[in-house]
Amino acid sequence: MKLKIYSIILFLNSFLTGIITPVISLLLIDKGATLSNLSLILGLYAFTVVILELPTGIIADVFGRKKSFCLSIVISIISFLILLFGKGFIILSIGMMFYGFNRALASGSFDAMFIDYYIDNYGKEKLNNITTRINVLDALGLSMGALTGGMLPKLTGTYLSLSSIYDLNIIIRISLAAVVVILSYIFIAETSDNNKEKHITIRQHIKNSSSIVVKNSTIICVFISVFSTGFFLSSMETFWQPHFLSLLPDDSLMGLLGVMAFLYFIAATFGSIGSNNMIKKYKFDTYKMYLILRTLIALALIMTAIQTNIPIFMVSYSLIYLLFGMASIPEGVILNREIPNEVRASVLSVYSLVIQIGGLSGSLLYSILINYVTIPTIWMISASIILITVIIIAKKFTAEAAVKKTA
Repeated sequence: MKLKIYSIILFLNSFLTGIITPVISLLLIDKGATLSNLSLILGLYAFTVVILELPTGIIADVFGRKKSFCLSIVISIISFLILLFGKGFIILSIGMMFYGFNRALASGSFDAMFIDYYIDNYGKEKLNNITTRINVLDALGLSMGALTGGMLPKLTGTYLSLSSIYDLNIIIRISLAAVVVILSYIFIAETSDNNKEKHITIRQHIKNSSSIVVKNSTIICVFISVFSTGFFLSSMETFWQPHFLSLLPDDSLMGLLGVMAFLYFIAATFGSIGSNNMIKKYKFDTYKMYLILRTLIALALIMTAIQTNIPIFMVSYSLIYLLFGMASIPEGVILNREIPNEVRASVLSVYSLVIQIGGLSGSLLYSILINYVTIPTIWMISASIILITVIIIAKKFTAEAAVKKTA
C-alpha cells in the first residue's frame, strides 16, 4: 500500500511539473523576457539551485525528508503565484529563483525516502527495479503533464479571458501542488532510521557525507558525467521551444509543442523500462552499458542539431530522451549502490547540485553565444561536452567492469 502511495505522489508531482515544461520559455517571453535574457533568467534559477542544493539535502537528512519535501511544494506554489501575477525581467527572475529553491529542497528528499523504503523491504540487489519505477513514474507524469500543458494555451486563447495564454498552465499547476502537499503530509511517514539521524549534528553529517563522496572514485566519475547532463539539458530546455517554433510554417501548429514534449517524455519512459529489462534479461554490465549510452546521446544530439524537417526533428529529439532514459538506469544503479542510507539525501543533493552547476555553466555560456551562433551550433557544443566526459571516466569504469567480471 505504501509503495502505491509513494508512486501516486511521485506521478502527481511530475505531472504538475510537466504542465509547465512545454511552455516555460514561451511563458517567460510572454511575460517580458527576451531571447537574450531568457538564458539569464533560467541561469538565475540554476544558480539558486546550486547554492541551496547541498544545504537543503543536509537539512533533509538531519531534520526530516518529509518536512523538506512538503516545504518545497509550498515554495513552488509561491514561485508560480509570482509568475502568474508578475511581469518583467526582475519579477520573473525572483519567481524563478523561488522555483529554484523549490527544486533544491525537493531534489534529494522524496527520492531518498522512496529508495530507502524499497531497500529496507526488497534489498539493494533490486536497485534497478526501484530506479526504473522512479524514472518511469517521473517520465509518465512529465509526459502526461506536458501533453496537457501543450494544449492549455490554445484552450485559454479560445475560451478564456486571461492576461496570458499560459496563465491556465500556472493555475492548474498551483492547484495540483496543493493536492500533492496535502497527500504527502497525510500519508507519508519517515522510517525510524531517518529519524535517528536527528541525533547527529549537522557538522558531523557534513563530515560523514563529504568523506564518502571524496573517497569514492566511482561516485566522482558519475558526478563528472552528470555535469555534462546539466550542460546539455540546459541547452535543450532553453532553446528547443523557440527553435521548434521557427521550424513551424504557421502558428496554427503550436499544439505540436505539447505533442513534442509528450513524445520525448514517453521516449524517456520506454528507455528506462527497456534498459531495466536489458539489465535483468541479459545481465549487461552497468559500467560499459552506461558509457555506450552516453556516447549515443551525444551522437543523437548532433543528429538533432542538423535537422530542419519537422517530423525528423521530432523523432531525433525524442531519440535523445530515449537514450537518456536508458542511461539513467545504469547510472542510478552505479550511484545508489555506493551510497549508505543515512546520507542518501545529501549525496543525491550533491548529484543534483552537479547537474545544476553544469546547467548554470551552460546557461551563462549560451547567453553569450546566442548572440554569435545559431541554436544548432550550441547543441553541437553540448554534444562535445558529453563526449569529453565519457572519455574522462571511461578508464575508471572499464576497470570497474573488469573487476566485477573477475569477481
